[in-house]
Amino acid sequence: MHQTLTKSVTKVAIVGGGPTAVYTLKNLLQKSGRYSVTIFEAGKVAGCGIPYSEEHNTPEMMANITSIEIPPVLVSLADWVRARDAKFLKRFGIDREAVGDRDFYPRILLGAYYVDQLRQLMEAGSAAGHAITVETDTHVVDIEPLKDGTSVLTRSGEKTAHRRFDRVILATGHLTDFGKLKRPTRLYRSPYPTQNLTLDKDRAALILGSSLSGIDAVVALASQHGTFIAEGTAFRYEPKGPSPIRLVMTSRKGIIPDADFFYPIPEEPLLIFTPARLEALQAEGKTGFLGRAMKLFKQQLATDDPEFLARLGLKRFTPEAFAKAYFEMRRDRQGFKAIAQNLRESERNYRERRTVMWRYTLMRAHEVFSEIVPYFDSKDLKTFRTHLTPVFADAYGCIPHKSIERLLALHQAGCLDVIALGDSGKIIYRAGAFELVGVEKEQSFRTLIDARGQVMVSLADLGFERLDQAVDVEDFLKRSEGEAAEHQFRVPLRGQPKSDIFCLSIPIMMKRYPFAQGLVACADAAKLVADAI
Repeated sequence: MHQTLTKSVTKVAIVGGGPTAVYTLKNLLQKSGRYSVTIFEAGKVAGCGIPYSEEHNTPEMMANITSIEIPPVLVSLADWVRARDAKFLKRFGIDREAVGDRDFYPRILLGAYYVDQLRQLMEAGSAAGHAITVETDTHVVDIEPLKDGTSVLTRSGEKTAHRRFDRVILATGHLTDFGKLKRPTRLYRSPYPTQNLTLDKDRAALILGSSLSGIDAVVALASQHGTFIAEGTAFRYEPKGPSPIRLVMTSRKGIIPDADFFYPIPEEPLLIFTPARLEALQAEGKTGFLGRAMKLFKQQLATDDPEFLARLGLKRFTPEAFAKAYFEMRRDRQGFKAIAQNLRESERNYRERRTVMWRYTLMRAHEVFSEIVPYFDSKDLKTFRTHLTPVFADAYGCIPHKSIERLLALHQAGCLDVIALGDSGKIIYRAGAFELVGVEKEQSFRTLIDARGQVMVSLADLGFERLDQAVDVEDFLKRSEGEAAEHQFRVPLRGQPKSDIFCLSIPIMMKRYPFAQGLVACADAAKLVADAI
């Protein structure tokens, strides 16, 4: 029997029903106390969030995180996949006996995992005497701090309601306009949902962005207008229709992220660029923290991969110089010939269990940097975001081999190109078309898709007017020495230094937590908020 809830129950609202909400609920249920948790989800299904939802993705969209890297909810993703029925496995072409911890899966499979894990959490929580409710197709319109708790204004269909909660957690994920077409320009502000993307009579699209979101847009359009045929581990693309489609990905640098590479899991800790040593450096002064951290980072690179450091040819190891040298090196690997070469190298390294050390060091170092960015002053924060964030995003934003194979197949079929805008390239809209000018191959397109990924926003951009008016500090995620870790996501309100509202909204976190979009970061932050509650 379910236990009867008493006055000691803590009422918690979670705004947003994606993986962050799932991890938050998991951690709350592991605490002492009794909870009444309500999850508000604007979409039709809770648990998956936009990146893994079937409302926004197709089976061709691959997640770029392996099974073993995903923080388990109740069971690991690999064990969950092994336990699926034959129909499920057949849908995704999975051999139960061949399921491995380092496998990549379609985004919607990860979504199904989180949906199922949420269901099981709700059942377990209910059995333990908690009250857990999920309200889908429900928009949170406003959040008003009160002297005793918080009022949440919701809208579902034509009905609105004011609800009072003891704690409120903002767990909104990726913000998009859901791919709505901006007529008459045929401009998509987001590639999601990818099912809504269409081509005009020129059968062409210019995709702004050459990373993960851009690849999603390309593969989605290609799947609408042709077929990927598997040939071993590679693909061949067969267009359908009166003429082949013409897809062009463009970005300032025109760089496709490298193929996923082999490295030890669990990751080996860095022995020089460590949180403990950075904490000691921080104590040396409030200014110049990033500069002191860069010296330590250089020592780590020099130890792990001295050839890579020498190849960069840096006279001064500053964020600006390092970023410039890094992307000059990456430009040498541009073009589909280089993309294919990198893929074969990555496949060979997997077979031989060989690790490219500079990539491994950068991947681990970005995780250490993520711990100190919240402490940077405004100058260091701007420098880090401008120069180092793009480097680390490129270094760890690896692409599943299957996705690279699809891009190669499209290029081989004459349907895909990648163009760097550089300093002179521009996109101009005139006479009903988007013109790519100032580059070697100027072209015109009737469709433009902005696939540059999630942008950083402020709390005001979420539209919670009363909450925005009550916030005491604009840069409220900035941390200070001595602050308890579990309070870093608490929103400071005027007159309430210890408020009961917490912010785990990814677009807002990105200012002080530039790598907040990852599932590991979501799980870690969710645990801290549960600790604070």
